[in-house]
Amino acid sequence: MLAAAVLAALAASGCGAASSSAASGRDGGGASAAATATPGSSGAGGAVSPTPAASGSSAAAPALRVVFVDVGQGDAAALRSGAWSGLVDGGPQGSEAAVGAALAKLGVRRLDMLVISHFHADHTGGLPALVKRYRPRRAWVVGKAKGALASALRRAGTVVKQARRGLTARFGKAKATVIAPGGLSGDANTDSIVLLLQAGGRRLVLTGDSTGAGEATAGASLARGPPVDVLKVAHHGSRSSTTSTFTAGARPRFTVISVGAGNSYGHPTDEVVLRLRKAGARVYSTQKNGSVSLTVSSRGTLRWSFTHSSRPLTRGVR
Repeated sequence: MLAAAVLAALAASGCGAASSSAASGRDGGGASAAATATPGSSGAGGAVSPTPAASGSSAAAPALRVVFVDVGQGDAAALRSGAWSGLVDGGPQGSEAAVGAALAKLGVRRLDMLVISHFHADHTGGLPALVKRYRPRRAWVVGKAKGALASALRRAGTVVKQARRGLTARFGKAKATVIAPGGLSGDANTDSIVLLLQAGGRRLVLTGDSTGAGEATAGASLARGPPVDVLKVAHHGSRSSTTSTFTAGARPRFTVISVGAGNSYGHPTDEVVLRLRKAGARVYSTQKNGSVSLTVSSRGTLRWSFTHSSRPLTRGVR
């Protein structure tokens, strides 16, 4: 059933086709172009300059591929590095086909790693079916899975590990480091796993719904290193996350907000979008851009593609 749904979603959405280039700032179809960071560039949306589409070994063997899946009001990111594959969160119930389509686009048959940032339904609702289909070998979590998800993980034989700050692993050619939580507060959002991925000389951060002390811990860690190249914005652009202190420490160049159109929460807030732009970041959202795909070459070239518009977000919900 799921496999059929995945094929249907692929056929319907054209998930495998890039719509346009992030570097060009145009809407519409066409081949994607590379976006290469340039030293010393700054300003909202000004951290890249366009170059022709890459060819040769860097295009054939990327360090990391990521699809920020359009799952509506929720989170899911599919990862591929060489033969290794992973998934960070699984979206709300009903998003199984969209996530499966993204995994199919990356050529995934079985997951090596599942990272569950926290056990809220908009991040885990699709996971029971996805775990059954892709049988992840390992999982990083904070807390304990329950119900259908716990049963699916048990039946898949997944080795589950509690994740805390300092946990590291190789995700194919990428290095993965958990930078939060440092300790547990008892609040699921605060205790979200914040994951730093380093690949091709680039730094990507996936934040779950991190807020409060957890986000502060992550921000302090990021402030000690180079700017973040790609940030998955916490909590769908809620004003309770992505504080000025955090953005000052992270210094993101590109950001992606996973959020549903017309949601009842007022996400993403105008306050957060403007804060990110003021920090010099280009802001994308699944609400506007659809599923957002990123390829990091072995030399650090960032190549973006979108299932909808390629135009960055300039304002949030006011």
